[in-house]
Amino acid sequence: MATYPDLKIFVVDDDIFCLTLYEQFLRNLGYTNIKCFNAGDDCLAELTEQPELIFLDYNMEGLNGIEVLKKIKAFDPAIMVYIITGQESSMVAVEAIKNGAIDYIVKSSLSPDKMALSMEKIEQSHTPKAKEAKKSFFQKVKAGLRI
Repeated sequence: MATYPDLKIFVVDDDIFCLTLYEQFLRNLGYTNIKCFNAGDDCLAELTEQPELIFLDYNMEGLNGIEVLKKIKAFDPAIMVYIITGQESSMVAVEAIKNGAIDYIVKSSLSPDKMALSMEKIEQSHTPKAKEAKKSFFQKVKAGLRI
């Protein structure tokens, strides 16, 4: 069960079936603060809501997952991003990690158990203080915090 059930999670996939499935996996694990998007642009437009974690499809219409990932990291490097891909390509994995993704998951292997393991890894590295410490200079100034 979720240690941080209110962890703010975005799920982005242009396949509505996959989007609904991933959301259900997360809800079954006890997460409640989930927002779904079927396009990268829609997700980017809502980044001001400060998600802590984004599950991001690699192959989407419009912007692909790597393009969206780069924009997410430019907005806030502390946002954790998992790339979800239908391709079992090491090139996709390397590109995702190189651009700041914490990991990638192949769609065909994504199951409730795999999602639970991924979330367990995330929760082990997640603490509210770690999130605060990782904020960019701009965010700290914006929040009125001392640097």
